[in-house]
Amino acid sequence: MTVKLAKTAGFCFGVNNAVNLALRTVEDPENAGRRVVTLGPIIHNRIVVDRLAEKGISVIESPEEAMPGDVVIIRAHGVAPSVIEALKSRGAEVIDATCPFVKKIHKTVAEEYAAGRRIIIVGDKDHPEVIGTNGCCDNTAIIIADETDCAKIKPSDMPAACVVQTTFNTKIFAKIEKILKETLDEIFIYDTICYATVQRQEEAAKLAEESDLMVVIGSRSSSNTLKLCDICRAICPRVQLVEDPRDLDLSGSNFFHIGVTAGASTPGWLIEEVLVIMDEVKSIENEIVTDEAVESAETVEVAPEAAENEVESFEDLLNESLTTVKSGEVVEKPIIKIDATRVYLDLGFKYEGYVDINEFDETPEIGAMVKAYVVHVSDRDCEVKLSKSKVDKNVDLIALEEAYKNETPVTVKVIRATERGVIASYGTAQLYISAAQLDLFYVKKLEDKVGQEIEVKITRFETDEKGRLRISGSAKTLLAEKKKAADDEFWGSLEVGKIYTGLVKGITKTGTGAFIQLAPGYDGFLPVREASWLRIKEIGEIFKKGDYVRVKVLDFNREKERIDLTAKMPEDDPWYDAENTYQVGDILTVTVARYAVTKEGKHYGVFVDVVPGVTALVHISHISNKRIQSAEECLAIGQVVEAQVLAVNAEEKKLSLGIKEVKAYDPPAKEGEAEDEDAPKEKKERAPRRERTAEKDGEKADRKPRAPKKAKEEEFHDDVTPSGTSIGDLIGGLNFDEESDS
Repeated sequence: MTVKLAKTAGFCFGVNNAVNLALRTVEDPENAGRRVVTLGPIIHNRIVVDRLAEKGISVIESPEEAMPGDVVIIRAHGVAPSVIEALKSRGAEVIDATCPFVKKIHKTVAEEYAAGRRIIIVGDKDHPEVIGTNGCCDNTAIIIADETDCAKIKPSDMPAACVVQTTFNTKIFAKIEKILKETLDEIFIYDTICYATVQRQEEAAKLAEESDLMVVIGSRSSSNTLKLCDICRAICPRVQLVEDPRDLDLSGSNFFHIGVTAGASTPGWLIEEVLVIMDEVKSIENEIVTDEAVESAETVEVAPEAAENEVESFEDLLNESLTTVKSGEVVEKPIIKIDATRVYLDLGFKYEGYVDINEFDETPEIGAMVKAYVVHVSDRDCEVKLSKSKVDKNVDLIALEEAYKNETPVTVKVIRATERGVIASYGTAQLYISAAQLDLFYVKKLEDKVGQEIEVKITRFETDEKGRLRISGSAKTLLAEKKKAADDEFWGSLEVGKIYTGLVKGITKTGTGAFIQLAPGYDGFLPVREASWLRIKEIGEIFKKGDYVRVKVLDFNREKERIDLTAKMPEDDPWYDAENTYQVGDILTVTVARYAVTKEGKHYGVFVDVVPGVTALVHISHISNKRIQSAEECLAIGQVVEAQVLAVNAEEKKLSLGIKEVKAYDPPAKEGEAEDEDAPKEKKERAPRRERTAEKDGEKADRKPRAPKKAKEEEFHDDVTPSGTSIGDLIGGLNFDEESDS
C-alpha cells in the first residue's frame, strides 16, 4: 500500500495567520485578566477551536455578547464594517485576523458599490465570508451559488461587478462567469478565488485519478473541505472524510494507492496523526507478506529491443528535462500562484520556481514581477529553489554604499538592541548604530527603539581586516543639522507681541507657572501672575496639562533659550473700555467681598465684586444714614446689594460706589433704644421758679458786673446763608426803664 500526501494539504496562509494571531493575543501579558474571544469559530474545525478554548480563547456568536474590555478577534472569514463598529461601541478591543485575500475582496466590493455598480457575489449565501462581503455594500448584493441562480440576474443598463468566494469551486465559477458575460452588457468580473484553493482542488483531482481511496482530512462544517470531497468523489470510487483520526477506516478492502489531502482549516498535527495511523497499517501489511510469496512472484523479462527503447526513452526524457536556468543566476519573472508556504514564479518551462513566502514583507499579488536569485535546480523534484532576499540584499547594500558616498540620509528600522547600540535594517541589509548616535542625547533604554523607523546618515561602509563588511549609521548627525535649521527658523520668526496657541506641557510643582509648547521642541514659560486677569493663587486653578492656551510673547533670549509669555490679552481685561461700561449714576448689582480695614485696624468701608476681575470700594460713609464704626454692623460677606457709581478712574482701575444712595443699610437698634427714632420725645416738667427776695436782690446789686463773653465764631456751611440779625440784637435794642409807668 502506498500513501501519497498532497503538497498543498493543511492550513492556508489566511487560516495559519488567524490561529497564530489568536495565540499571540491570548499569551500577550498586556491582555492578562481580560477575556479573549473570537467572533464565531476562528476556523471551521472543531478540534482546533477546542484546543484554542483550552488556551483561554472562547467564542461569542454576536457583537451583543461582547463586554467592555474584551479582546475580540475577527476570524479569517472577515465581517462587515458595521459589525466592527458595533463591537467598538460596546467598549471591546478588536483584533482583525481577516485573511488578506478576503480583505482585498471587501475593498473591491466597497469601491465598486461606491462607483454605482450592482454587486454580484458568487458563493454560499450562508457562508461567513459571503455574509461579511455583502456587508461591504449595505447587504444589497445578488448572491449566486450555481448556474440555476443566474436566473436572478436580469439584463439592465446599470453596470455590475462580480466577486467570488475565495474557496468556491473553480469549474462551477467558470460556467457562471460565461452566463454572466452573455446576460449583461457591462460587467466587471473579479476572479477572487484564492490561488491556494485552486491549487488544492487541482492537486486533489489529480491525486484522485491515481488512487483507489481518497482520504480528505477536515471539518464537516468547512466549505473548502466539502468541495474537496465533491471533487474527489467525482473521480475516485471511494472517498473518506476524516474529521478525527479515529474516523479513519481502512478495513474491508485492499487499497494499493491512497491519496491524502486536507482542507484549509486542517492543522498539520491532525494530518500527521492520520498519517501515523496509515503507517501502522502499512507495517502490519508488510509483516503478512512472506518470503514464499516473493519467490513465487512472476519475473518479467525485458526483451533487448524493449530495453534499448527504454534507454532511448529515458534519454529523451532527460533531454527534455534539461534546465534553462543555472544556480547563481538572477531571474525576473511573474508570480503565477501562491500557497501557504511558497510563492511560485513562471520560469518559462516545465520546472516550477518557488520563493519562500517568508521572504515577502506583505502578501504578494498574482502577476507581480519578482527578481530572484537561483539557489538550486532539482531535476529529481522538477523544481527550482529561488531566493528573493539574496537579490534584495545585494540591491540594498548597493543603495547603502551610494548613500555613504553621496552623504544622503536613508530610513532604517531598528530590529534589535545590543549592549551599546542597536542593529537596524535597510531592506535585507543591516547596519549598526551606537547608543550615542541614536538621538541628540544618549539613549539609555535601547529596547524602546526596537521597531521604530529612524532616518540616519551612513558614517561607515568598509571592509575590516578580516574581510567583513562594516556599516554604521548616525541619527544624531542628522538631528543636529535639522535642529539648527529649525532653531534658525523658529527664533528668526519670534518677536515680542507675537501671539501663539500653545500646548500646556507641564505645570510647576508649586503652581507658580506653566511650560507652554509654542512649536515642537520650543517651550515658553507662563508665570501665574500672567495667566489671568483674575486673582488666582496657583496656575492649576485654570490650566491643566494638555490644555491649549492663547499666549503672547513678552520677552525672549535665544542664548538662554528663554521665552516669557502672558495669557492676559487686552481685550480680555475686565477693565477694558471701563469708561464706557461704567457711567456715574449707574446702578450696579454687586456682592460684598471683604471689609476695608487699615493696618491699624480702622474700618473705612467695604470692597464689593462688580464682575469677575473688577472690585470697587464703598466708603463707610456711603453705607448707612447712621454713624457706624464698621461695615460689619450692616453688611455680611457674600451679601448681594445694589450700589450707585459715584466715580470712575479707568486708568488707575478704580471704581467708587455708594450703597446708601440706592438703599441705606442701617445697623439694628440696640437693646433699650427706641425702635422708632422718629417718634416724638416726652417733655420733662420744669421745677417752679423761686421768687427773689429783697435780700437776694441787694446782694445781687453789690456784685461786680460780669466780664462780657467773647462772641463765638459762627460756623458757615455751603448750604447755609447767615441773616445778619439775631435774637440778641433785637432784645438789645429795647429800653427797659425801672421807673416806667408800668
